[in-house]
Amino acid sequence: MVDLNYLRPYQNEIARAVFDSVQFHKGLTFSVMIARQGGKNEISAWIEAALLFAYIRSTVTAIKAAPTFHPQALISISRLERVLRRTRLYYQFERGHIFHVGRARQLFLSAHPTSNVVGNTASLVLEIDESQDISPDKFNRDFMPMGATSNVTTVHYGTAWHDSSLLEQVKQSNLELQRSDGIQRHFEFDWQAVAQHNPQYQRFVEAERLRLGSDHPLFLSQYCLTPV
Repeated sequence: MVDLNYLRPYQNEIARAVFDSVQFHKGLTFSVMIARQGGKNEISAWIEAALLFAYIRSTVTAIKAAPTFHPQALISISRLERVLRRTRLYYQFERGHIFHVGRARQLFLSAHPTSNVVGNTASLVLEIDESQDISPDKFNRDFMPMGATSNVTTVHYGTAWHDSSLLEQVKQSNLELQRSDGIQRHFEFDWQAVAQHNPQYQRFVEAERLRLGSDHPLFLSQYCLTPV
């Protein structure tokens, strides 16, 4: 059993929304913006572990893409391995990027412009890490079709960057859909929301604000989640 209650409240809220969309075949697309070091990869790893356990007897594939395989996808691989060990789920790991838990599997891929990923199929969930750093053309051409046959649930994670980034495009589309049907698709937690659950994090970010300045593009985008 993978207990999502281990997560902080804002993380749990995201995880349960994603799990609900997968479980009931809703095929929703989510955008998740969390201040830097706010636990984005942790949420993703627990979602992956929970889904692998829930579908352990099903022949399904989950895919997570990152802007680069080394180091970004490797960080996600390490996070998932840590959660699987913590939950004592038996798993097999092959080819340096595939986890097997029973008949379910989790793949990690690179979304670098030169990566060759066409042919992979996501039947469980499709996750896009640091979505703001991935080319919209690359996503639309190579990754979005991966979930076509199963109307897969898709999750974009990241922080703010600029108005034309993939993540910002997905965010604006989700906000428009939310206004029309009331279903929450966009989740956003800036540094102050994260700091409510972690006093040490609050001290760190306040020091960064003094170091960089509250109007610095990096502080605004990475911690306040304001596009620049």
